[in-house]
Amino acid sequence: MMMSNLVFHLIGVALATAAFLVFGIGIARKNKATGFNPLPAFILLLVAVVFQFVFPTSGFGERMAHLFLDLGLGMMIASIYLFQKQERYKMFYGPGLISALLGASLYGLVFFGQWMFQQETEEDALTLSILVELGPDDKIEEIQPILRKYDATYKKAFPNVDLDEDEDLAQYFLVYVDSFSRDLLMHDLRSDKENVDQLDINHHFTYKLPEAVEVEASRFNFRANDPLLQQQWYARSLDYNGVYDLIRQNKPQKKAKVAIVDTGVDEHHEDLKSTYEKSGTDGDYDLHSHGTHCAGLAGAVTNNGTGVGSLNWEGEFITLTGYPALDDYGRGTDQRVAKAIIDAAESGADVISMSLGGPSLFGPPKAQVDAIKYAHKKGAIVVVAAGNSNDDARRYSPANIPGVITVSAVDENLDKAVFSNTNTKLKRPIAAPGVNIMSSVPSDKGTYLAYNGTSMATPIVAGLVGMMRAYDPDMDAKTAYDLLHNYGKTVKDSDKVGRVIQPKQVLEAVIK
Repeated sequence: MMMSNLVFHLIGVALATAAFLVFGIGIARKNKATGFNPLPAFILLLVAVVFQFVFPTSGFGERMAHLFLDLGLGMMIASIYLFQKQERYKMFYGPGLISALLGASLYGLVFFGQWMFQQETEEDALTLSILVELGPDDKIEEIQPILRKYDATYKKAFPNVDLDEDEDLAQYFLVYVDSFSRDLLMHDLRSDKENVDQLDINHHFTYKLPEAVEVEASRFNFRANDPLLQQQWYARSLDYNGVYDLIRQNKPQKKAKVAIVDTGVDEHHEDLKSTYEKSGTDGDYDLHSHGTHCAGLAGAVTNNGTGVGSLNWEGEFITLTGYPALDDYGRGTDQRVAKAIIDAAESGADVISMSLGGPSLFGPPKAQVDAIKYAHKKGAIVVVAAGNSNDDARRYSPANIPGVITVSAVDENLDKAVFSNTNTKLKRPIAAPGVNIMSSVPSDKGTYLAYNGTSMATPIVAGLVGMMRAYDPDMDAKTAYDLLHNYGKTVKDSDKVGRVIQPKQVLEAVIK
């Protein structure tokens, strides 16, 4: 029968107290010229420390808090004993108080973190989810005794993928468990090496929409008649006019599908609706606005006298579609992102644009890695944001997942944007404008706004890759990246963010 966490805590305190009491008694005896062997005290102290890490009663942070509290209480009890014996009690009292306060502070941080984490779950606030991957020959029934032990429930993580399509993704299950039992459950599942291939917490995260920025209009003579092109400085910097002259003389082989894996896309937006293809998911509307902004940059209908411009001349080159990796508040999970990638790939997307992500110090979530592998297998080219933390994108996913094209942001001077992560330690770095970027948003948000971020740079690249696929439907990710890089413009910060895309030169090379 499993002992409660409280019992374990009391045992830990008892072991630490016993260790320091033995020290205290020994010190008192030594001062009275009585012999003292410190070995039993050291053994008890070692047992007290090891105890916290042998029994999986909680997470690492909580165990460290327990340990500091145990040691602190033990030293303070020993100091009381020494005080009564009129011995050197201060040698334990001060360190004991500091250790106890440190443990209590760490407890507070741990519980606050758990509370914040629980507020973002899609289930009730006391339920957390775990991604469990079974072996290709294993069945969920084989781990049900473990799940029943902790009253855990489950469902298929990616029900639309079967074993014949992908033996990894088909074997993922989303397991729901009470937060207080999560670590115990994970310990038991990890011990079942015969059935469980991979085990990860299904991390939750929230994307906060950046503040809108003001953009001045220019007086440049664009070929297209979209009124807000005058507020899209990057359209001039990237020579959209040269692209328009080129593509009007060269018809595409097909319309490429660019999937926006994000908060969804407002399918009724005036500048998107004629080129939008319904996904049949929650991705066909957008109460947040991030996904709609990205969609406009990737493929807003151009030369229609409305709104913003993109490379998608009169909507003849790109079809847009949306898949919901994030909800209406910008909240997502590892599983939800992976499922959106899978859904986009199965819909036949030529390009998947992902302006999302977060820190992954210990490597990217395997479910997302497997989903992107699946997308590549289905023929999609995946373009992702480097991130906005002015850090190394190697520490962020999906930017650090093999096979993706990772996009950093540059400003009006084509210098690295101050917020942009660097990406040149990854395999496929590229850069695009990401400062003061005007695009579409849902009408209740203002219809058109300008934002900053690698989120904005990413769909600009994804839209260009979509144009490339429109002319060469069989182009693979490596070829696409090689073209972007080889014809990219070397700028002052290219050693940090890669070369800046040059759409006209790339498309000339593809059309030839």
